[in-house]
Formats: sequence, C-alpha cells, structure tokens
Amino acid sequence: MKFGLGRINTYFTALAAALFIGCVSTGTGKGDTDLSTIRIHLETNPDNIGMSRRIEVGPEPKQTFAVAGPALGEMHLLAAQLWEGNAGEYAIHLQFNRQGAQMLEMYSMSYRGKRLAIFSQFPHPRWVGIFRMDRRIGDGTLLFRPDATRDEAQRLVSGLNKAVAKLQKSGD
Repeated sequence: MKFGLGRINTYFTALAAALFIGCVSTGTGKGDTDLSTIRIHLETNPDNIGMSRRIEVGPEPKQTFAVAGPALGEMHLLAAQLWEGNAGEYAIHLQFNRQGAQMLEMYSMSYRGKRLAIFSQFPHPRWVGIFRMDRRIGDGTLLFRPDATRDEAQRLVSGLNKAVAKLQKSGD
C-alpha cells in the first residue's frame, strides 16, 4: 500500500494543528495564577519498588511517613472554607462531592488509624497538613489545621474555590 507524500503531509498538518489548539486552550492565562490545587495522599507502608515515597509534613517536629499517590483532589471538592476558632486558631474545611465523599468514607473505614497527607500548590507546591483517620468519615467533610499562615490558608481556600468553579463550569 502506497501513500502519496501529500496525504502524509495532510495527516501531519492536521495532527500538528490539533496539538497546537489543545496546548493553546489549556494555556495558563492571567486568571489561572489565582487557582490552587490540593492532593490528598494516603499513608502506606514503605516499599522498594517505587509505589510509595517518604515525606516530612507538619509543624516542627515534622512527621515522617510514606505515602502512596494522590487519592483525592480538587476534582472531588464542592467547596473549601476557612473556619475561625479561638484567637489565632483556624482550620480548613473541605466539603467533597458525592464521589469524593464515598471515597473518603471508604478510606476512613479501610485505613483506620492511618494518616492523610495534604499537598497543595498555591502558587508554590508544598505539604500543608496531616489528618489522622481515627473514625469513619461519613459526612464527606475533612477539617484540618494547615501548616500555613492565616493569609496562606485564606489564599489556599480562595484558590480552591476558584478551581472548583472552573472545573464545574468546564464540566457543564
């Protein structure tokens, strides 16, 4: 079977155009710098085959443990809030959608006593919190004290809500 040179160039041009359009449409516009990400990782046993990695997270002294890949992310969120406590105390409240709530409930029952490590990028990537799953989490919410200043926590929450709104808009 022979292909003419023109036909290959046509296919190549169409492929290149599709890739270019895809790259342009997912580009980072000025508004994207306000977005935050969140990845929630499950504590696991360390292994030698690269399925887990050791991390240090939390305030001093930092806790060291192994985590698997992310289990939940901003695509599973409905909303995030900054909750105020006593003077100088605050926490981040995450409300998950139905799929995220089901996954969180399953993890909290299957991995009781294990920790969740919370990673975020707002705008710089870092570990921002730990949550120990001591009981079943059936309401689809997670409340944790971030290892961040109040301004950083507010920036994280605002960026997560913008990311959730953007994801919901693109899903419609």
